[in-house]
Parts: sequence; structure tokens; C-alpha cells
Amino acid sequence: MTIANSRLMRTLYEGPPAEKLARAKTLHAQLTLTLGEMSSLVDELGRLRLSCQTLAGQMEAMELGLLCSHCAARPGGGCCSAFMADNTDVLQILINLLLDAPVAMRPASEEDCCFLGPTGCLFPAKPIFCLNYNCTHILTHADPADLILLEQRAAAVLSRQTRIEGMLLDAVRNRANDSVS
Repeated sequence: MTIANSRLMRTLYEGPPAEKLARAKTLHAQLTLTLGEMSSLVDELGRLRLSCQTLAGQMEAMELGLLCSHCAARPGGGCCSAFMADNTDVLQILINLLLDAPVAMRPASEEDCCFLGPTGCLFPAKPIFCLNYNCTHILTHADPADLILLEQRAAAVLSRQTRIEGMLLDAVRNRANDSVS
């Protein structure tokens, strides 16, 4: 990995949530100008939007937003803790901005994720950990058929997000290389 590439990776994956949000907004402003030239990315974002809506419907049917928000407000923050906000990266936030999500941080909390609203996660495209993990509260209170649907729908979102993250990483690298040339 080159020094420039190493620096780029640090700017995308390191730092506090407020810095990551600012970087994502800057990238969003830059990419929005050239998004029309990236038809495959636009197509994937459309498919991700649909997958996110399907997942959101399943989560709403299972009342997970309320469950997670209440749990996160307890001492220790639950699964949606401040630690989870620290693990959100610039590309994750950027994907949500590209989906036209109103991404904003709540005031800093020692306990819960600053991207968690009163009815659940503010992101339509959830962080990878959140898509891959169901806590004991979810597992013990959910109908098994609902859990299967939740896992299938989360996997669809994760698959699309991963593909889009790779596309965005290429675009950001190309932009960085063009500015160095």
C-alpha cells in the first residue's frame, strides 16, 4: 500500500464520528457533481434503496427501532452504544447520504450511538455489525419466521452495501490519484 493510499484509508476509516460525518458530507458534495457519469453506482444505489426499504419494513413489523432505542438509553448503551458510532466509517455515512438520508448526529452521549434516533437507527443502510448481529432481546422475543426474514433482508442490504462501498472506494481512490497527477 502506498503512503497516499494509506493516508486515504485512514481518512475513510479512522477518527471520531463528527469528523467522519464531515468527511462524508464533503465527499458527497464532490460525488454528487459526477454521479450522472457513474450509472452502475446509481443503479446499485437504487437497488440498495429498495433492499433498505424492505429491511426497514421488517424491522418496523418487529418493533426493533423502539426496542433498540430503549435498550441503548439504558446504562451501558446496549448494542447501539457510543462504541458503535465510533465504528461507523466515512463510506457508510456517504452511502446513506447518497440514499438521501437526513444524516445528522445527536449531541454526544457517553452511552448510546449518536446516529440513533428515538425510533431507531437514522441510517437506512445500517452499519455492518448491526446487519450481522441480533441481540438476546431480539432473539428471545421474535417469532422464528420473522427472524429468518430479518436475516435474509439484512443479508441483501449487506451484499449491496459491500458492492457499493467497493465502487465508492474506487471512485475516491481515482479522485485522489487524479488530484495528485
